[in-house]
Amino acid sequence: MWIETIIMPREESEPYVPSPQRDRSNLLASTVEESRTLRDAVLRFLSAHHLSDAVKWMSEPGFLPIITIHCTEFALMKLREAAEFVVGCAAPVDTYPTLVMPQPTVTPAVLLPALSVLEPRV
Repeated sequence: MWIETIIMPREESEPYVPSPQRDRSNLLASTVEESRTLRDAVLRFLSAHHLSDAVKWMSEPGFLPIITIHCTEFALMKLREAAEFVVGCAAPVDTYPTLVMPQPTVTPAVLLPALSVLEPRV
């Protein structure tokens, strides 16, 4: 059975401090890079622990540092043991087959030009 698994980087608990206003295009680029780094770390972990065959599908990097994979229960258990990830699961993939069909993807790079419209004009 394949299980949809949600993976996020583990963060240390610190008090919330609002960040100063930043250029949105730089913010978008940095979040996309953070998501790509997380995906690469998950791929390295899966490869190092010989779990590549236990993963059926993995999401592409997006705007948030979250990776969704469809994996076996054993792979889910191993990912939960990893100190660098916070891992949860939604449900067995078989329970909602209509939601698992391939969807068109929009890469973050496509949306970068659209952000220039949102930038304040001086």
